[in-house]
Amino acid sequence: MRISTSSSFGRVLLGLQRNQLASLRAQEQLSSGKRILRPSDDPAGTGRALTLRRELSRTQRIQDAVATGRTQLELASSTLQQGSELLTRARELMVQAMNGTLNDDDRATIAAELREIRKQLLDEANLQVDGNHVFGGTRLGGKPWIEVSAGGQTRVVYQGNSSEQLVQAGADTLIGITLPGDQVFGRAVPGATRYDGLSGVRAGSTADEGSGYAYLSLRHDASEADAAVLGAGVALVNGGADDSLLGANALVIDATAGTVRLGDGTVVAIPEAGERGDVLVRNAQGGELHLDLSAWNGLDVAGTVTGQGSIALGDSDFVALDFAETDLELADGAGRVVHVDTTGVLRAGRELATFGETLNPFDLLQGVVEDLENDDGLAPSELNTRLNQRLGDLDRVHEDLLLGLGTLGSRAARLVDAGTRQEEIELNVAGRLSEVENVDLSQAAMDLARSDMILQVAQAAGARVMQTSLLDFLG
Repeated sequence: MRISTSSSFGRVLLGLQRNQLASLRAQEQLSSGKRILRPSDDPAGTGRALTLRRELSRTQRIQDAVATGRTQLELASSTLQQGSELLTRARELMVQAMNGTLNDDDRATIAAELREIRKQLLDEANLQVDGNHVFGGTRLGGKPWIEVSAGGQTRVVYQGNSSEQLVQAGADTLIGITLPGDQVFGRAVPGATRYDGLSGVRAGSTADEGSGYAYLSLRHDASEADAAVLGAGVALVNGGADDSLLGANALVIDATAGTVRLGDGTVVAIPEAGERGDVLVRNAQGGELHLDLSAWNGLDVAGTVTGQGSIALGDSDFVALDFAETDLELADGAGRVVHVDTTGVLRAGRELATFGETLNPFDLLQGVVEDLENDDGLAPSELNTRLNQRLGDLDRVHEDLLLGLGTLGSRAARLVDAGTRQEEIELNVAGRLSEVENVDLSQAAMDLARSDMILQVAQAAGARVMQTSLLDFLG
């Protein structure tokens, strides 16, 4: 059986092509460092490589998210640290303001610094990073903390929500990188309304509605003395227009001791005859009564002086005081409602009402500034009573801020651990991908040398076949 010349040539060409392809493939592997250059090289290996690349890409995305989250957490922690320092300074100033040796100018200076602290703290609470407010929850848009005027009072209200911004720190792990502002800057804890006790008003029996603080305004409208007082020649200076007492107050004049006393207030010595035109006495709450003793008959007096008055919450209208009322309802334009017991009211003025533990630090500092400006004319001891109540609220909101700072610190530590874990995962996946895709360079070099040698042998053998002609078969 005779093999045709064309068949021999075809087989030689096929062998040369195969050896050239093997040499070319070895050269490509060496130059690229990859074992799989096209899916057909290893279909199963290509599938494994695609899976590993997806896992590697996801790990890298998580690492990017963790890095971004760490940056934001560090910035938020730094902001709260600054806020803590501001509140610490505010506390120092409040304690300083309670020093009885300070005058009005000294307190005005302290109030000015507290006003600036409040502004700076409000700026910190509205911190914005990449268009998002760090302490506004997940709400987009305007500032989370804004100033509003309501009920005749400037307040700061929270416009954000209670959600948190989260980042993916693992396949099934989400970590918060923010805290809602209403959790950090004074958590609202509803409770009974507290009064500073300057007027004698007390909480009623019905629950109140509101947050932060408000002022009850108690007004003196008129003073009335009974017959026992007027019959002894005792008169009210200026018809009682200058008084501030409220409710029924016992008036006792002891002729033998030469003293006068209003209710359970301080005993006052009766001055000399020519100085009795305006004798000031105060009841236990500091309610003032101006007496004209010029025409006093010199006898003992045991009578009653009653101060009529009105009461209002915030900017609402005044209503007449009923000193037998135990649950008087009052409301203002800000939607706050209080129920008060007025049976113990003895003095006109402004009464501070604090709704549970719902104060934020901005309103608290605003209230302290108002106290130090002392438009209510409080005595130093009364001012200290109010500031001492504010001091307890300041400690509470400061504690909330420190708790938030601790939470952010623990989350930052978790993100550090998550980042380290993702780096380890990335290294592991990259190693497995390298095993699937990358070529063994020493093996590829040997394959290239072997394929080149085989190609040379094939070319030599092919050359001999190609030289064969028809003349070799004649003769």
